[in-house]
Amino acid sequence: MIVADSAPLIYMGRLGQLGVLRRLYGNIVIPEGVLEEVAGDAERPGATEVKNGVDEGWIIVRKVGVPPILNRAGAVGVDGEVLALAKRDALPLLTNDRVLAALARAQGVTVKWLTQAVIEAVAQRMLSGSEARALLRDLVRSGLRVRSEVLAEVVHLIDRSATAAK
Repeated sequence: MIVADSAPLIYMGRLGQLGVLRRLYGNIVIPEGVLEEVAGDAERPGATEVKNGVDEGWIIVRKVGVPPILNRAGAVGVDGEVLALAKRDALPLLTNDRVLAALARAQGVTVKWLTQAVIEAVAQRMLSGSEARALLRDLVRSGLRVRSEVLAEVVHLIDRSATAAK
């Protein structure tokens, strides 16, 4: 089980790959604000896939208030909801937001990047190395920002995980 920020759901939903996250984490927990950001506009990429996940029960929507201490730390709006939910339920947080990740770590929340999820999927034999590299390529082409040195390391880790999984 993992708490997810909007961006990973949008990227994976856009590519029809939310099932990878489902197989990897079981249930995905989101606050109401993430549901509104991702699925509030039916035309938004990933909206239908996320709504289907909610209807099927593996994406769980929870109501959460943002404590003032998180607001003062800079976690406001949907970011505040995501962080408050992960902290309250003692769950890791899946995000691509560098600022949110830093705030989460400062609050003792474990952070996972979407690229880490792809590597984990290879290590758990849910994706082959070539499938993971293709997914990573598609994520970058669809707008996922990854620094070149990070991208090189992710490809290396995918290859290493694929070799170890054999």
